[in-house]
Amino acid sequence: MATTYEALILRGPSKTDLLRDVPESITDFPLQHWDKGIFSLELLDQAITPVTVTYGKGGRKLHFPKGQVTRGTYVGTQMAITEMYNRIEAAYASYFDVIGIEPTLSREISASERKCLYQWSNDDFPPHLKEIPSAENIPLEKIFDLTGLVQTNALIEKLIPNEEVSAEVLEPLGIEGKPYSGASISKIEENNRDNRSWRDRRGTDIKDGLNIGDLPDWYSDSRFAQQQFTGTNPNTIKSASKTWISQFTDEAEKQGNQEVQELFEHSEDSSFYIQDCSYFRDAIGVEGHHVMKSKGRFLCATVSIFQLHSDGRLHPLAIIIDFKGSFDESVTIFNKRLNPSDSIDGEKTDWPWRYAKTCAQVADWVRHEVTIHLVNTHFIEEVIIVATNRNMDSKHPVFRLLEPHWLKTLSLNAAARASLVPNVVLELIGLENAQAFKFISDAFKKFDFVGQYVPNDLASRGFPTEKLDEGRFKNYAYARNMKLMWDVLRGFVASMIAIDYTSDAAVASDQQIKDWYQEIRSQQGGQLPTFPTITTRDQLIDAVTMCIHIASPQHTAVNYLQNFYMAFVIAKPSAVFQPPPDKLSKLSTYTESDLVKALPINRQREWLLSAQLPWLLSFRVAEENNLLSYASSLWNLYRQKAKRNEKKIGEIAETFYIKLRGLISVFHDHSKQMTDLSIPYTVMDPKDTAISILI
Repeated sequence: MATTYEALILRGPSKTDLLRDVPESITDFPLQHWDKGIFSLELLDQAITPVTVTYGKGGRKLHFPKGQVTRGTYVGTQMAITEMYNRIEAAYASYFDVIGIEPTLSREISASERKCLYQWSNDDFPPHLKEIPSAENIPLEKIFDLTGLVQTNALIEKLIPNEEVSAEVLEPLGIEGKPYSGASISKIEENNRDNRSWRDRRGTDIKDGLNIGDLPDWYSDSRFAQQQFTGTNPNTIKSASKTWISQFTDEAEKQGNQEVQELFEHSEDSSFYIQDCSYFRDAIGVEGHHVMKSKGRFLCATVSIFQLHSDGRLHPLAIIIDFKGSFDESVTIFNKRLNPSDSIDGEKTDWPWRYAKTCAQVADWVRHEVTIHLVNTHFIEEVIIVATNRNMDSKHPVFRLLEPHWLKTLSLNAAARASLVPNVVLELIGLENAQAFKFISDAFKKFDFVGQYVPNDLASRGFPTEKLDEGRFKNYAYARNMKLMWDVLRGFVASMIAIDYTSDAAVASDQQIKDWYQEIRSQQGGQLPTFPTITTRDQLIDAVTMCIHIASPQHTAVNYLQNFYMAFVIAKPSAVFQPPPDKLSKLSTYTESDLVKALPINRQREWLLSAQLPWLLSFRVAEENNLLSYASSLWNLYRQKAKRNEKKIGEIAETFYIKLRGLISVFHDHSKQMTDLSIPYTVMDPKDTAISILI
């Protein structure tokens, strides 16, 4: 009699099995990616090719192709943008590989070679890697040109159709009507929930392609509030100052809203939290009366105040839709529902309040995407990478701790600076390009390296780590998780550092560490004066932990939920498309049609870009690139080595793995402890925590 395995081998698949995933009609075939060869041929046919460069007597000359996609589909454009951006990333990776910055085959290079390869560049962006090092300018410039990296920003732009897409084109692809069109919010909801093909729901992100628009109450106060704790940006909500509380109280009195006034006067100040984007105009260097806009897109400098209740529920009380320097010059609206337990009757049709929440989401889109995500993870980590390569050899213990957390980051950032930022992000927000770069610069200059250590950051924002297990903080799963993740990372780093540094004196006498932190702080180098002067083991442990924290759990937390919260564009748009009202009396008359006019509804280009950006950035982390795989690799490499310190590394790796695995259960419990019907918070599971900034 055949064994079970023998029977499986000899039986083979049935005809039904073979045909199960191959539909009879080609229109039903679940195309997930364009065939690379077909896509390449179409790019040539459409004349969408990289800028070519010729060299002659007149020097280096650029030749710009004229192609442009004129018509396309929602799904087709999504696949095209993804394929093109992947190719741009791959081209930068290839170039960096050839010149030795991110080599596929590791090689030992001297300190002088490192200084030549890793040079600083200062342009519109914060300090970053100079992509064509000066010492070898001419040959490397030609390699750069031949790789097709000149003016790659044009390629993404040319894939966005510049003509309206007809319903007849979309319907065969499983999209009835247009996902970005409709005369009402309910029509957009219907398009999102009911008219996406089954293959669109086979998502590549941690939420499997679902988005917040699949929930019937996506617009509600509870969903809006919960995003402050476990959305794409869980990093900027903070205790409201006495000044803000007093000013909101005065405004309630001015408006004759006695109920709100008494709520502020009779509640503990410590129960109020705020999302404060009032600094936006200062960041770009304009006066309070200046209208922040670009190409019909408007940015709002909102201020939202919330009350945190003892049962953990956060509730929005008021929103300044666009702060212009004072309450008198701004429009403030108070929520009709002052308690999370108040009736939700009328919440759906409270259009003035829904408009105000939309403005707050616009401000948070910009703050999250530009500051929390782009600057505070991608660009800060690049400073660390360049400075470390310039000042430490590859055998230095700090270099060896940090290097695994740099996978793909430099080439990825270079591609983002060349294409994603100028041709996607800046094409979505209500700032002129020059203002956007001032905003980026302001965010970089304000980054407080030591202040952003997890315990310091949480305490400064009104969430002391020793109190996070209290019931009122149960919904702030990000904070509860990240505090524990920081402790586990720091314990791992401390054990590794202890192998090579047995005293503070050993740290203080290490010239490479001194050169490292001095260059990061220097105005001729990384321009991060808040990076610590390192003379003790604890200072070194904290700094190294922070470097890993930024690249791994922090970037994971602020990156991989983007598709869920942002792909349903009206839930979190990048701009409003009508000037915000300048009087409360005007806002009070708003109806659904006013909100529709303010959203990117019937604006194909903005909708496509807004939907594709989070899709592009949210692909699930590959198993081999997560923290658990890193710990397992380290253990497997060192567990059988003979030297005492090498065996010690194996033991440290095993402890690290065990603690990370333990966090899986704890993080699951934190998610389950949130208020009933909260969206589960699973993004920080160590199985899904990327080892580096991979995307």
